[in-house]
Amino acid sequence: MDGPFGRVYPDLRRQGDSGMARFLTLVAFIGVIHAVGLLRVPGTPHGSSTLFLGALLLASYLAGRAAKVVSLPQITGYLIIGILVGPSVLGIVPRETLEEFRFVNGVALALIALSAGGELRLKSVRARFRSIGVITTLQILCMFVMVALTVFLTRGYIDFLKEQPPRVAAAVALLFGLVAVAKSPATTIAVITEEKARGVLTETVLGITILKDVIILILIALLIPLASSIVDPTGGFSFRSVQEILLAIMGSLALGTGLGWIITLYLRQVREYRILFILGVAFLSVNMGQWLNLESILIAMAAGFYVQNFSRQGRRLLHALEANSLPIYALFFAIAGAELDFTVLKTAWVIATAIILTRGVALWASTYLGARLVGDPPMLRRHSWMGFIAQAGVTLGIANIVRERFPIWGVHVATVIVAMIAVNQLLGPPAFRWALIRAGESHAPVSRRVGRR
Repeated sequence: MDGPFGRVYPDLRRQGDSGMARFLTLVAFIGVIHAVGLLRVPGTPHGSSTLFLGALLLASYLAGRAAKVVSLPQITGYLIIGILVGPSVLGIVPRETLEEFRFVNGVALALIALSAGGELRLKSVRARFRSIGVITTLQILCMFVMVALTVFLTRGYIDFLKEQPPRVAAAVALLFGLVAVAKSPATTIAVITEEKARGVLTETVLGITILKDVIILILIALLIPLASSIVDPTGGFSFRSVQEILLAIMGSLALGTGLGWIITLYLRQVREYRILFILGVAFLSVNMGQWLNLESILIAMAAGFYVQNFSRQGRRLLHALEANSLPIYALFFAIAGAELDFTVLKTAWVIATAIILTRGVALWASTYLGARLVGDPPMLRRHSWMGFIAQAGVTLGIANIVRERFPIWGVHVATVIVAMIAVNQLLGPPAFRWALIRAGESHAPVSRRVGRR
């Protein structure tokens, strides 16, 4: 998608080697976004929201190009520009406008999930099945246990747990263990796409990422009711939520398979307007997920997986998505950055730091041990853990559930979770990009990888 931007702004290419030119242009676009905010007319929110969206897209594109200058992934630039203009820093884009972006964000996430399913090849999964299964199991067990124990054993040093009985501390420990397991599939896919990555490490990280995305939904359905029953033993434990999430997973996979079949038919018969059709499928998956209480991400993943593995149209699907990925990723991660609340670090940085460090150690140890047990190469043992640092959408969803389900102390737990997301989402993309480069699996143009040694 560099082409259309290059045609609209040809001077950007001529100034491409000048970091200062990019920086000044980016500052100018931040000023444009600020001007849009000043011109916001009460009673016409949708018009000004459209202007915000367009200005944010252009500013994100420039921020992504600026990130290349310092050898960072483009999505880091998208995240940073979102953080800067969002409510928690400059406050240029108001929080109510971000709420209006939620559906656009959902469609972008569906397109990313479609790409994730399309990148997952059954042949590669079969070849790496044992490795994916062992590493995933060890990651979940190790991160959950180590983080939960850290929170429970240090409860006397956590302000909102000091006066609570041990059973509440145990419930909070379970919730933080759940949060530790969650990661961001969208970030993984974005870095893989940007780096044009291919290889054993890429396939392993991608397979584990998609498997964990399904497992985390089941864990949410199990552990949040369990935490509720620990806090209030008289309420008992209900398996209804588990049944509902299992039905939602099966329904999402079935619906996604059907959509994949429709995509296959279209790509086989029609050679034009492919991205428009795929965009329509993303809209449909989001809407149907809302209407039927299904998981739109799983719907889109299943559709992409079907096209890649049960038809000959996988290459066409990925080509259409990759050729138009820049505005998708720019918008998605800019909005994700704007939604991050860094002000919570003021009150939660101590416990958040402890959990982030514990999670990082557990992640490295479990991935290294799992890779060693199955005989994976040293490169994968040392570097693949960096593909699992980032956290975003699902983790934020857990924070919202905890805030609503546990009104007394849930807001404090949610605050720490948001602080963890903010740090991990910034650390994750550069770390994963570095791992891909070190593993020799990045096939991005050499000019993109000036930081490689």
